Amino acid sequence: MTEAPPPGPDQLREQGLAIRARILGEAWDAGSRTTPGLEAFTELGITDIWCGQWIDPVLELRLKSVVTISALIALRQLGLLGFHVAGALRESLLRPDEVRAVALHLNPYVGYPAAREAMVVIDHEITRFEQAAEEASGDQ
Repeated sequence: MTEAPPPGPDQLREQGLAIRARILGEAWDAGSRTTPGLEAFTELGITDIWCGQWIDPVLELRLKSVVTISALIALRQLGLLGFHVAGALRESLLRPDEVRAVALHLNPYVGYPAAREAMVVIDHEITRFEQAAEEASGDQ
């Protein structure tokens, strides 16, 4: 029995871009290439992050999402945190109560101010997610 050949660079890029689109959504991509500098930075991120760690099969996508959200809370990267929380909810990687529990769990490790700031972002994204779900169910 022969093994399938490893995926080529184009296949890896397609996989990375697909996961990036699932997690960050279209709004992120629209603003990520607005200048030549951001275009170069975006391509670097796609290569290093999305076509690297995010497609590595060792950790499941749900766990990667928890780790990423935790790191963003610890680093107080609230803008990016919102995109990752929205993606985790949209992709059903985490439930709203689980995302809140991540911030609460991190409180003693990262400090009350960081965890509280994160909770504001998390609650905002959960509200948006729940409103969209209500609107979608009302359309049916």
